[in-house]
Amino acid sequence: MPSELASATLIAPHRRPLGFELALVVLVALAVLLPGVWSYSLVDPWETHYGEVSRMMLQNHDWVHTDWPQDGEGFRSKPVLIFWMMAASMRVLGLAADGGYSGEMVHGATTMLAIRLPFVLAGVGGLVLMWWMLARLVSRRLAWLALLVVGSCPFMCLIARQAIPDMPLTACVIGALSLFAMAMEDGERPVAPLGSLRIAGRTLAWDARHVVVGLALAVVAVQAIYYAFYFVLSPALMVRGRMPSPALWLPLGMAIAAFALHRDGWMVARLPFLLIGGIVAAIVDAPVRARAPGQRLWRHVFDDVLAVWDRYAADRYLGRVGAFLAIPLAAFTGSMTVLGIIDPAVALIRSLEIAGGVTVIWAWIGIAAPGHGPLPSWRDTGPMLDRALAMAPITTMRQVYLIGCYSLLGISVLAKGPPGVAVVGAVGAFHVALFHRWRAVYGGAYELKRGVILMIATFLPWHVAMYLKDGLQFINDYVFQHVLNRAAVGVDNSPGTFEYYASQIGHGMWLWAALLPAALAAALLRTRTDSREARVRFLVVLWAVAGFAFFGMVQTKFHHYVLPVVPALGLLVAFFLDDLVAGRDRLHPVFAAIGVAIALLVCRDLMHEPERWIEMFVFRYDRPWPAAEPYAIDPSDGVLALGLASAIAFAIAATRWRRLGAVCLGAAGLAICVWALQIYMPIAGTHWGMRDAVRAYYDQRTIYGEKRVYFGLGELYDDWRDAGSRWTFETHIPDDLQIGQPMTLELEVHKADDERVTEHELSLAGAVTRIADHRVELALAPGERARLEPLIARGKAAPRGRPAVRVVDADRLIAWQLYWRGENFWSGDEIWGYPPEMKTAFKDASGTAYTRYINDRARAPLGRRYFLITEAGRITAPRASLPTQRARDSYEVIDTTSNKFALAAFWL
Repeated sequence: MPSELASATLIAPHRRPLGFELALVVLVALAVLLPGVWSYSLVDPWETHYGEVSRMMLQNHDWVHTDWPQDGEGFRSKPVLIFWMMAASMRVLGLAADGGYSGEMVHGATTMLAIRLPFVLAGVGGLVLMWWMLARLVSRRLAWLALLVVGSCPFMCLIARQAIPDMPLTACVIGALSLFAMAMEDGERPVAPLGSLRIAGRTLAWDARHVVVGLALAVVAVQAIYYAFYFVLSPALMVRGRMPSPALWLPLGMAIAAFALHRDGWMVARLPFLLIGGIVAAIVDAPVRARAPGQRLWRHVFDDVLAVWDRYAADRYLGRVGAFLAIPLAAFTGSMTVLGIIDPAVALIRSLEIAGGVTVIWAWIGIAAPGHGPLPSWRDTGPMLDRALAMAPITTMRQVYLIGCYSLLGISVLAKGPPGVAVVGAVGAFHVALFHRWRAVYGGAYELKRGVILMIATFLPWHVAMYLKDGLQFINDYVFQHVLNRAAVGVDNSPGTFEYYASQIGHGMWLWAALLPAALAAALLRTRTDSREARVRFLVVLWAVAGFAFFGMVQTKFHHYVLPVVPALGLLVAFFLDDLVAGRDRLHPVFAAIGVAIALLVCRDLMHEPERWIEMFVFRYDRPWPAAEPYAIDPSDGVLALGLASAIAFAIAATRWRRLGAVCLGAAGLAICVWALQIYMPIAGTHWGMRDAVRAYYDQRTIYGEKRVYFGLGELYDDWRDAGSRWTFETHIPDDLQIGQPMTLELEVHKADDERVTEHELSLAGAVTRIADHRVELALAPGERARLEPLIARGKAAPRGRPAVRVVDADRLIAWQLYWRGENFWSGDEIWGYPPEMKTAFKDASGTAYTRYINDRARAPLGRRYFLITEAGRITAPRASLPTQRARDSYEVIDTTSNKFALAAFWL
């Protein structure tokens, strides 16, 4: 028996499969971030502003041109990705077909879910990629701690539930840097098969290349297909001059760029230069190897014929000339300008010295051999261009990870412009410089060519399409005003100093910000490169430093701009907690005291100014918390309890019970997150959004029928030729709508070729016969249908204009001196509809347009009730300017749910 035990084989414990834990990460993240996202109003102005642009996409059936309805204002301040996300989400959840029916936006909680769900999923996606990278490269314990810290930061979890571009941008930055870390630390292994498919009798293996490259190219392909159809159906362009149809050249360019990621596609993309090389090769009679037996024609052309042409390609010689002249020219120019040298002779001498130094650097990274003199020789440029124009096949996981990284960076540009590329690019540059990887850059280890091509193919086509549809106005507004001026000058009265974001990080991270001093000290003391864990930690330090420096230098500063840095700071805290749990480090009493002080100071700030959290993602910071009567909302008890719990957790972590302290810190951090999402935001969202006020309008308004405006009798014929004496329309059902209620169908027919001219007007009487969830059915009175017959008969051969406009004829909503944007979204833009009587948004402070409207009996007839929404502090002001005594006497405030908006009503 003892001998049998002695000879037994030890079996290693079974390790949990990574896929199971990844699924668990997704479920945990969704369980924290998703519940209750539908329970409070969208926050003005950003969520409703962007939501209305997305709704307009569905209304106009135009997924390229971002638009804002009023006064031809347009929308050019943000790229398109967030609008695609919201519009697609609304359609998937059954909302906003053709822009939505009257009152649909306030009809149910699905609107908030549809608008916010893509951003929650983006946040979850970033957290999952971060967890996966840490679990693969360091440990699963660290990965779970990072998920806890980063995911529970109020900054992260609150903005993850906001429909603003910062979360998609941050998720792309997290994902790109996670893949970059995987490429640097786990990338040299070959691509291994993941499975196989049997198609037409052949077994085809598939691996990570097909998954990652396929997903990256799918983003490009979907755009290319849409642009091909879009510019056929919408050929009108704002760019002057004749040009080939963008329906041809824009998708073709995208297809060539996508194909260029393959080594053969790279040759196809360079074909114009190769053709010149082919002519030169024929002139010098360069030998071409004959086609080998069994060699496919495709491979013979690329491997034998084009390879010879490539040696004489035009871009190769242009590149060599540029490389030969670039260093001396740059050095000479720098000597004349940066160094302040006026004398050209002195500048030339100085440039030769600089070029000589560069030659040493070239020799160091393997481009040239030392001793060639101060200037690079023509011979030195040959190997340089060989490497620059080479496209190696994708054989390692490093290449696969980097392709995923670059794809996410291209998507980040569609999310919020250049910041993601700037942050990740800075991290990459520091990584190359500090790890002395210049030779790897020169050797193509960073896949820069594929990266640039993929990013351009991902983000540039929409910018080109938008320019074609909007002209130079898009360049002026988006590129100069909202990209360059925001970075270099500052817009919207929001410039700040470099330390601007310190306060935002303190309030936005709270407990985890209190641990930052200890975490930063530990990161700096443990900075080394002798292990994978140390290198990953160092990469996170680079992320934090480079990101904070970038956003500190950008002149325009809003609280939420620094969000892409928050995950890096959270990861440093997670590394410190991991050291604490593993016993590698301890929380020194000095750092514990600092942490307690920071936690309690932030607690004090939030107790007295609870609006600081919601101000992390709003435009204006001067709008008050609902602390006064009749609201008197005081969340200070909850804030105090969380602050005290944080301080106690710090105290425990500083004792010998470090693991218990880490558990207490994690519990306190999670409690702050849940309290912020489930208690704080439902309260704050109610007062920073106007859904409740607009919902009260739709609940209480009276519906008089429907109005249809046709552009040509042909449109009327198409609408009525097969219709009987009943018609239906969709609307939010008011509280007092009843079966049998009289309704009127107003018909207007405008000329098809000049919609300013009204040719026919007809009013048909009917009554309500059926009421559904959001549908009203009416029956025409006897004899009313026959009045349409002459127009229907004439419309059979009549011309047709643009599609008919259908609006619900009801009591009107007036937006008085509002510029919050929510009034447009929640009303489905019924305050700026096509009929003149629906243009009821009056932003001007003088009140001239409003006075003109309220005194115009054609637009504002007597005998109807009117609803007016404005800021709560001015809700009684419009009463004095009403034109009738009845209006002034009947004026009443009917909704004060929010401390910022109020709804009034009056009978004119």
